[in-house]
Amino acid sequence: MNETSVVPLAAPSVDGAVNGTVVLDGSSRLTVRVGPYPRMTQGDEVQLRWDTGVLRTSLIDRRAVRADEVGGGTVFTVGEPAPGTVRVSYLVRDPDGGWRSSPALTLTIRR
Repeated sequence: MNETSVVPLAAPSVDGAVNGTVVLDGSSRLTVRVGPYPRMTQGDEVQLRWDTGVLRTSLIDRRAVRADEVGGGTVFTVGEPAPGTVRVSYLVRDPDGGWRSSPALTLTIRR
């Protein structure tokens, strides 16, 4: 068993979330943060999953970890989130091709 399979990823965080709820304040964007994780390396692919349970309002975004993000985390922006319940999680693919998944953060989005 390798080291990355032993250390689990943390759930992502969403700026402005309090007790599992985000109240949109007129802004049409939310910031999702993926914190640093064990063995974070430049070139890792981080894939955000914003799952509303409705295909047209769900989102998958991905990006490669930049050198300046190693040890600090990766930030995603979700534009115009729909009110309702959402499950936010992410996958990490390391340069060797192995995938790890985070636990989901369940939020209620309100206007």
